Amino acid sequence: MRKHLAAVLFLMSLVLAGQAFGQSSNASLSGTITDATGGIIPGVTITATNTATGVTTAAVSNNAGIYSFPSLLPGAYTVSAANPGFQLQTYKDLTLGNAAQVRLNIKLQVAGIEQAVEVSVAAERLLLESSSSTGDVLSESAVLNLPQVNSNALDMVRIMSGYIPVDGNAVMSANDTTVGGVSVANLNLQRDGVSISDVRFPAGIHSPTQINPDMVGELRIIQSPVDAEMGRGNAQVQVLTKSGSNAYHGSAVWDIQNSGLDSNQWENNRSAVVPPWRNLHQYTLSLGGPILKSKTFFFALWNQQFARLRESQTPLALTACARKGVFRYYDNWNNGRYGQVTTTVGTPTIAVVDFNGNPVAPATNPDGSAHSGILRYASVFGPLLKTPQTNDCSDFNPATDIQLNSSWDPYRKALDSTGFINYFLSLMPPATSFESVGDGLNTAGGRWTRGTGGADNMYGIGEDNNRKQINIRVDHNINSSHKISGSWSLEKSWADNNYNVWPQGWGGRTERQPQVWTVNLK
Repeated sequence: MRKHLAAVLFLMSLVLAGQAFGQSSNASLSGTITDATGGIIPGVTITATNTATGVTTAAVSNNAGIYSFPSLLPGAYTVSAANPGFQLQTYKDLTLGNAAQVRLNIKLQVAGIEQAVEVSVAAERLLLESSSSTGDVLSESAVLNLPQVNSNALDMVRIMSGYIPVDGNAVMSANDTTVGGVSVANLNLQRDGVSISDVRFPAGIHSPTQINPDMVGELRIIQSPVDAEMGRGNAQVQVLTKSGSNAYHGSAVWDIQNSGLDSNQWENNRSAVVPPWRNLHQYTLSLGGPILKSKTFFFALWNQQFARLRESQTPLALTACARKGVFRYYDNWNNGRYGQVTTTVGTPTIAVVDFNGNPVAPATNPDGSAHSGILRYASVFGPLLKTPQTNDCSDFNPATDIQLNSSWDPYRKALDSTGFINYFLSLMPPATSFESVGDGLNTAGGRWTRGTGGADNMYGIGEDNNRKQINIRVDHNINSSHKISGSWSLEKSWADNNYNVWPQGWGGRTERQPQVWTVNLK
């Protein structure tokens, strides 16, 4: 009795603290009882037994021969029909999905001899049979067995009918992706009957907390029309979370993604650039079972992700000659990087380097006349006595190659003797990208990889941050007519620039702390 009371008090605490009550996510089962001639049979006892929990619910057909189970926990059931003078008929492996409306008509045979009739029913034949909605259903086993990259069950929507992604046009946004003709920005996402669409930054299909495949009992996408009790028109994704059963079941999963196992991109190979670096570790622990056998059940899941990321960056950097205080140009033209479109309007600009940064002389002047092809050099230290002969100006020496006592700045006749400037320049990445930024001859892109996190990853959706998440669901059967269930999820995700292998505590810069509560009373 004390255990029973404790379970009820715990579930009532969910009711008091919960942020949302859900629409019914339970299934309904109904049908008509007839005999071999088609005549209706009143007073037939029908029992529906959940094969996982052992919970049995009974109903009796009315004077019209109709029986109804308005609220059954989704799952696999054995349904039996018994009446004196008729053979016992049993339907096995009848799967009821999330908010499914299933109709099962039963025909009883006269009991000439003592005999029980067993019938195996395919769940796929019955799902949505009594509903006007159309769509796809993925069972628990399908969600677990289909390959995934990010351990996010919502990615499964992309393989279901009615999903039309963005066609790749840069002008289009992620919200141009549609499901059943509805933009994903307006897609209604439900979990256990509660709307959980993440509308902070609507761009794609997102939930406030990640939905791990190990916590999904069923995933359904409804194209049209959505039943009236669900609301919000066409296109919905309905997620039913997993419940416990009479047996203890658990799982442990460790997922590793490491860019060391990936091939380098062609562009990075051509530019001799270290590729972006990614090292993701995600582990999941789950356990479900009875609190009170055939009465109260629980399911709990813990998920944590460690994200270590570095991305390719291309900041503006000085070329080798500019680092030595030597700047280059061609007469009559403004320097243009590799791939620069030639323009003679306003400030004449033309590409003056090739892909590798080697100087390329213009063939003509902006007015169309022949160009001299002479590359000009100028030093910040004074007039040059000797023009550098190498592309990286490695043969330039300020001590001997500039004119001393010139009218130039008397305080800038050589490199900083303290070594500070040389040290500063050594921290700057070398100029290796001549097609993205800079003028090509004196400045270019210094491609390198840097760690991402902190301010670089703030307020992102779907990005690989450090994350911790806990999910708990409890189902309690008060009696055959009254049930209560509740679920709770808490997720903390953050990004930081501290590349410790194992973050301590909740740690780091906390960016998000969403919670999801659902409570269903039947």
